[in-house]
Amino acid sequence: MIKKFFLFIFFLISISYSQSDTLITFSEVMFSPTSGNNEFVEIYNLSTTQSINLSTYKIKYYTSTADQIVDAGFGTTLLPNSYAIIFENDYDITTGIYSGLVPSNALVVKIADNSFGTSGMANTTSRPLWLLNSANDTIDYYFYSANNPTAISDEKKIMNRDSLATNWANSLVLNGTPGFTNSVSPTNYDLQLSSLTFSPTIPIAGNDITITARVKNKGIINASSYSLEIFNDINKDSVAETNELIFSQSYSNLFPNDSITATTILNSLSADTYQIIARVNFLNDLNPANNSLIKQFTVSPPGNNFNDIIINEIMYAPSTGEPEWIELYNRTTESINLKNWKLSDAATTITITTQDNFLPANSFIVISKDANVKNFYSIPSEVFVANLPSLNNTGDAVVIKDFNNIKIDSVYYLPEWGGNTGGKSLERIDYNIPSTTSTNWKTSKSIFKATPGNINSVTQKDFDVLVSDVQFNPKYPLLGDNINIAVKVKNIGKNTAQFSVTLFEDTNLDSIPDTFIESISNLSLTAGDSSSLQFNYQVQNLQSKKGFFVRALFIQDQDTTNNYFYKSIEPGFPNQTVVVNEIMYAPLGGEPEWIELYNNSSLDINLKNWSVTDVLTTPVTVTIKNDFIIPSNSYAVLTRDSSINNYHRFVPSPALKINLPSLNNDRDGVVIKDNRELTIDSVLYSNQWGGTSGFSLERISSISNSNNQFNWASSKDIEQSTPGRINSITPKEFDLSVAGISFSPRFPTNGDDVLI
Repeated sequence: MIKKFFLFIFFLISISYSQSDTLITFSEVMFSPTSGNNEFVEIYNLSTTQSINLSTYKIKYYTSTADQIVDAGFGTTLLPNSYAIIFENDYDITTGIYSGLVPSNALVVKIADNSFGTSGMANTTSRPLWLLNSANDTIDYYFYSANNPTAISDEKKIMNRDSLATNWANSLVLNGTPGFTNSVSPTNYDLQLSSLTFSPTIPIAGNDITITARVKNKGIINASSYSLEIFNDINKDSVAETNELIFSQSYSNLFPNDSITATTILNSLSADTYQIIARVNFLNDLNPANNSLIKQFTVSPPGNNFNDIIINEIMYAPSTGEPEWIELYNRTTESINLKNWKLSDAATTITITTQDNFLPANSFIVISKDANVKNFYSIPSEVFVANLPSLNNTGDAVVIKDFNNIKIDSVYYLPEWGGNTGGKSLERIDYNIPSTTSTNWKTSKSIFKATPGNINSVTQKDFDVLVSDVQFNPKYPLLGDNINIAVKVKNIGKNTAQFSVTLFEDTNLDSIPDTFIESISNLSLTAGDSSSLQFNYQVQNLQSKKGFFVRALFIQDQDTTNNYFYKSIEPGFPNQTVVVNEIMYAPLGGEPEWIELYNNSSLDINLKNWSVTDVLTTPVTVTIKNDFIIPSNSYAVLTRDSSINNYHRFVPSPALKINLPSLNNDRDGVVIKDNRELTIDSVLYSNQWGGTSGFSLERISSISNSNNQFNWASSKDIEQSTPGRINSITPKEFDLSVAGISFSPRFPTNGDDVLI
C-alpha cells in the first residue's frame, strides 16, 4: 500500500507539471522602451481553471544565463486566463513608466537580475527568448523582430497558437499593453468606427456637407445586430446629446472584416467650425474604445477666385548682395486677407503669414526673405518678410494658394523669359493674360532694374507719356554750325494725355539741367500717338560739346521714369580735315608698317576715340583710346612699333604706337573715323599706285581726292619715305634744288683748265 501511495503521488505531480508547462506562453516583449530599465516580458496562462506558480520558471535571453523569476511583492501565482508582467529587478513599480498602466488583475513579478541577459535586450538586432521550467526545459520560444520604433513592443496575436513570427506583430499603442489584451489580438466581437469623412474637403460657406461614417467588423464573429448614430456636436463638448442627433439607423449581420458606410448631409452651412460625433452601438462589443470618432471641419468664408491676386514680378537673379523677392498684386476692388496663404516654389511651401494681413484693393505687396530689400529700392508698398524659398536661376515654379489651399495663381518661369541677367527682375506685362504665357513676361526696363511696389515698367499704364528722343538738325554738325532742336514724345498709355515739355541746357555736362531754354504747354496726345516738338532755340556757333535735358510734365503719369531724356551733341570736322597722307604697307628690313595723317585745318585736333580700319580680307578697327593731339597743318604717325625711329634719321612729328591693322601688299584700304564714327577720310590703294619694295606710298596733295590714283606715288626721298615730314613728291611753296653739275671740257686731260 505504501509503495502504491508514493507512486500515485509521484504520478499526480508529474501530470501537474506537464499540464502547467503547456499552459504558459509568451504574449508580449518590450525590448525597445523609451529609456532605461523599462524592458519587460509578458506571459499568459491559457488555462481556464489552473493557477501556476512561476517561482521555478526562468527567462533566458539570447546567449546569456537564464534569469530566475522572483516575487516583486505580489506573489508568484499566475491565475487562470491571466497575464504576468516580468520586469527587470531594478524597475521601480511605484514610479516607473508603466505605473497606472498595468491593471490590478495582472501579476507583476521580476527577474532576479537587473537586466535581461547581460546588459538588456538589443533593440536593433533580432534576438531569441526562451521560457524555461525548473528542469531547464523549453516551455515557449520566441525570436523577436527588432524593427520596432521606440516604445513599441512585439505582441502575440492569438494566445493559443504557436509563437511563430506570423503570429506576432508590432503593438499598435505606445508602451505596449502590459497586463491586458494585446492591441494586435483579434476579439470575438469588435465593431470599429473606422472612418469619419467630410465632402467637400475644403467647404465654403453655402456648401452642402456630406458626412460619411464607416463601420468595420474587426471581430472574428458575425455582428448580428447593431446601430449607427451621427451627431452634430453643436456645443462642441464632445458629448453626444439627443438634441444633436442628425442620423440613426439599425443594421444586422456584419461579417468579420466586412464594413458598411452611411451618409448624411448638412445643408447650406455658414462659415464656422463644426464638430461631428459618430458612434456605433453594439451590445456584445468587447472593445468599445474604438466605437466612436469625433472630428471637426471648418467651413470657410467665400474663397478667392483664380487670379484675384496674381504673381506680378519675380527677382530670382538679383545682383550680388541683394535678396530675392516676389511681388503680388491684388487686382480686385476689395482688400484680401493673406492669413494662412501659401507660397511655393518647385520644392518648398511656406505660409506667408499666420496673422491677419490685408492686401488692399488694386495694391502690391513685396515678399522677401530679407527686410534689407528696402535698401536697394524705393518701395511704396508693404514689404513682408517671410522664409521665402530660394528661387533657381535656371527656372522654377512660383505658386500661391489661399487659406483654403485653393490655387490662385502659378507660373513656371524660365531664364529665356527674362530677368536672368544684370540684376534685373522678371516683370509681368498684363494682369489679364495668364501668368503661364511666356510672352506675358519680360525683363524689367526700369532704370532701377525692377519696380517692386510699383506698376511694372513693361506694363501699359492708363496714363504714360514717354520722351523717346532729342534730335538735332543737322544731325552731325560741324564747327560753327547753327543747330535746331526737336523733341520726340509718345503717349504709350491707354488714355489721352494733356502735358507740357520743357527744354534745359546742361552747361557743365553733368546730366543735370542747368539753364532753362523753353517750355511748350497745352500739348495733347491720344493713346498711341506721337509728336515731334520743334524748339525755337538755336545753338549759335557750336564750338564744343553741349548737353540738353528734356522733361515732360504730366500730373497723371504713372511712370515718371521715362519722362526725362538727356542727349549731348558735339561738333565735328568736315571730310578731309584730317587725311591719310602716307602709307608704309610694304616695309623692308624689319621696319614696321605705319600710316601718316595730316591735319589740313588751322586747329589742333584731339584724335581720342578716333579709329583706323583696314578694308580688305578681315577688316580690323583700332580705336585711339587716349588723348593724342595732331597740331594744325601738321603730321602724325600711327605705327605698329616704336622701332620706326631706328629706320629714319628723324621723325619730327608725334608718333603713336597702336595695334595698327595689317595692310595687304597688293591691295587694301585705310579708313579714318572721328569720335562720332563719321568717316573723315578713306583711301583704297593698289600696289600699281606705288609704295612697293620698302618705299612708302606718298600723297601728292592733301586736299585732292584721296582715291585718285594719280594723287599717289612712291616716295623719292633718300630714306624711301618721309614719316612726319612733307612728302617728297608734294609740290613745295619754296624749294631750291641743285639741278646738276657740268664740266668743260667734258673730258679734260692732265694740265687742262676746267670750267665748272
